[in-house]
Amino acid sequence: MAEEWVPGPGQGPRAGPAGTPQGSKPLARVGSDVEADALRYRLLAKHLRAVVFQVDARGHFTVLGASWEELTELKVASSLGSSLVEALHPVDRERASGWLRALSSRDQESLRQEVRILTRTGTCWVELFAQSSPSITGEVVGLLTDISERRRAQDAVTTRERCLAAVVEVQRRLLTHEPEGYLYQDILAPLGRASGASRVYVFEAHRDVMGRLRVVQKAEWCMAGIPPRCETSDEVALEEELYPEQAALLSAGQPLQFLTADTPPRLRVSLGGLGILSVLLLPVRVHGEVFGFIGFDNCVEARPWEAVAVSLLAGAAGALSLALEQRSTDALRARAEATLRRTEAGFHLLIEGFPDPVVVHANLQVLYANPAAVRYLGHEGQDGLVGLPLQRLLLPADHDALVRHVSEARSGLTSVRSQDVTLLRKDGQEVVADIVTLGMTFEGWPALVTIARDYTERKQMQARLMLSDRMASMGTLSAGIAHELNNPLSYVIANLEFVHATMQPAEFDAARMPEWRQVLDEAREGAERVRQIVRQLKTFSRVEEERQEQVELHRVLDSVAQMATSEVKHRARLVKQYGALPTIIGNDGKLFQVFLNLVINAAHAIPEGCVEDHEIRLTTFEDARGWAVVEVRDTGGGIRPENLSRIFEPFFTTKPQGVGTGLGLSICLTLVRAHGGDIAVESTVGKGTVFRVTLPPSRNVGGANPAPALVAVPARMRVLIVDDEPQVAAALGRLLEDHSVDIAHGGVQGLDLVLLGEQYDIIFCDLLMPELTGMDFHAEVSARLPALAHRFIFMTGGGFTPRAREFLASGPHRVLDKPFDKVDVQRLMIEVLSRSR
Repeated sequence: MAEEWVPGPGQGPRAGPAGTPQGSKPLARVGSDVEADALRYRLLAKHLRAVVFQVDARGHFTVLGASWEELTELKVASSLGSSLVEALHPVDRERASGWLRALSSRDQESLRQEVRILTRTGTCWVELFAQSSPSITGEVVGLLTDISERRRAQDAVTTRERCLAAVVEVQRRLLTHEPEGYLYQDILAPLGRASGASRVYVFEAHRDVMGRLRVVQKAEWCMAGIPPRCETSDEVALEEELYPEQAALLSAGQPLQFLTADTPPRLRVSLGGLGILSVLLLPVRVHGEVFGFIGFDNCVEARPWEAVAVSLLAGAAGALSLALEQRSTDALRARAEATLRRTEAGFHLLIEGFPDPVVVHANLQVLYANPAAVRYLGHEGQDGLVGLPLQRLLLPADHDALVRHVSEARSGLTSVRSQDVTLLRKDGQEVVADIVTLGMTFEGWPALVTIARDYTERKQMQARLMLSDRMASMGTLSAGIAHELNNPLSYVIANLEFVHATMQPAEFDAARMPEWRQVLDEAREGAERVRQIVRQLKTFSRVEEERQEQVELHRVLDSVAQMATSEVKHRARLVKQYGALPTIIGNDGKLFQVFLNLVINAAHAIPEGCVEDHEIRLTTFEDARGWAVVEVRDTGGGIRPENLSRIFEPFFTTKPQGVGTGLGLSICLTLVRAHGGDIAVESTVGKGTVFRVTLPPSRNVGGANPAPALVAVPARMRVLIVDDEPQVAAALGRLLEDHSVDIAHGGVQGLDLVLLGEQYDIIFCDLLMPELTGMDFHAEVSARLPALAHRFIFMTGGGFTPRAREFLASGPHRVLDKPFDKVDVQRLMIEVLSRSR
């Protein structure tokens, strides 16, 4: 009867130079390792930034993740048992009740919506993903992901573009207005729609004999469903209605905004009766005196007006001031002369004081540059810029990008994408900026205005948006990833428990050996599935890295296909049609995000339940130019022609409210163009869509140094394993049972062994350890025993610090990713030995 060997404290396959114990049976330890992996996964779920929740058939919380307290500042214990619906903003409760009923009754399998959730200090936006439980009727599980930052960023960008477009539209209407026409009513509608106000109105003002400012309403615009502010034109002593500090600002002709709750009682009651929650008043001056105000009411939300909106809307008030001044001048002056004067004055009002560089141009020739542009480009005055070809201001490498950018703006797109360019100063210095271009009228002729914005600010915003998009993708895939991990883990653990229970020394039955081998083979296959999923997640996490290296596009696409399995398998067949491809240099993490977005979009274009009728096809080939082409083709519903030209705009989406961010395709285009490529799309409604990604080949094919000839691993070598995880070190030692192995549980112990004079052929060293890291251990060994410096193989579980990432990039270091198998270990040993010969 066989006897199981159990290693004592500090022992591994070989605790010292004496030898390797025989007859060890590591099955219990392997089972423990797998259970530990499962525990780590559960701990990871516990510490996710997203809040994991579960509600019962009544819609009451029965499970809440620890992140609930960080999200809401409310204790988990006090929230358990409360209603999910009651935790939402009142505006979202009615539709949320309908979702929960549909999920509880399993009329709907899952949903994803953006809602507001109540916190201790207010509300925050979350993406709510919920799914009916497959095992317990009425039970619903899901995730709450904080998207407040993305919503704020989206609102800020949208508000800025909307208000800028409104100011340009107001200027256009004022410039083309008939002298005898009524100015106010024509400009209120675009201002109301751009600002999101419930009402917009114009007060004309004058001072009475006591010097008090009195106002009377002259025009008004209301959004649908909002009643007019007043039906009469009675004068109001507005200063008497306000607090003294508010009245002082108003009397001085300064912008004034306030919440209804912050006004004196009488005005508070008057505004509350009209449903007004906040007010913004912008002065209109004529010849330096306060002539009136443009007012904005918010009847939806009690919040301050954003600074960028106030600044741009103040420009509209200034344009109205100029128009009114023009009407008060010589009425007999020729219309052409008046129009020219108003155009110049309006133009200077809008952009002369703009803090960012602004250039007006037509036919790629500079017509005007504001003072900020003159300073930015190093000139003494705008005379040195006016008349120059626009291309003279950029590096030659950016000329094509400029022409394409200007062409898009000239074609009438309502929201032109920003373009990164390198500008040339007068002294030859290069400055990097990103530009956005809009159409306008200049001196009566069509022209374009280009604004150069701070590149650093945009880069930071782009990084946040890319992170939001990645988090949204992970939220979409999280349930599927959990499913893909839980399936193999369930039979890995069950199989190991079966072997552990049946392979007892007292009841050992050799006849069951084939069955045990089959069970262990299945467990190993399941563990390999888990390893592949973890590797794909690691690839997805490397998007922030700026490294450029050779990319195997087919391997990236295989990883995408596996990661998106949960979204695709209930909708369509995934078909791979790979052809020969040229060598590509790029960032595999960023390309992974591009193709994952495209595949998920393709899946979402196809309804569930018709797998045999639909397919998503991944096709690769090399085009006539020698470029790599990847096509993602689906048989979904297609894209309407009117939407096809807008799908790459930020925040544009055709998905239902709450589904998708509208960032995916915009970010895809940004990432592909950063690789020197492009994306094209073809679509037919009712038949499907194909996205075609083209990437340029590497220009340095064949420039790499030839790899050294590989040598065989000697029959027996001296190997040192340095790892602070005893189980990892012991497992690696078992894989190297044919060699003489020493194990050190940490860098300090490993350094002691090396300094004692032990000679090692290979050193396996964990990268991140307490006390003495693998990097510090390598530095000490390199300084004292340089011959061993190239015999290191660093082990990592993927948790790179900035220092570790820089260290690995600094030289030809060999890296063994955890989890590993014998093939990985032997391959790296061969590479190290080949380099050392």
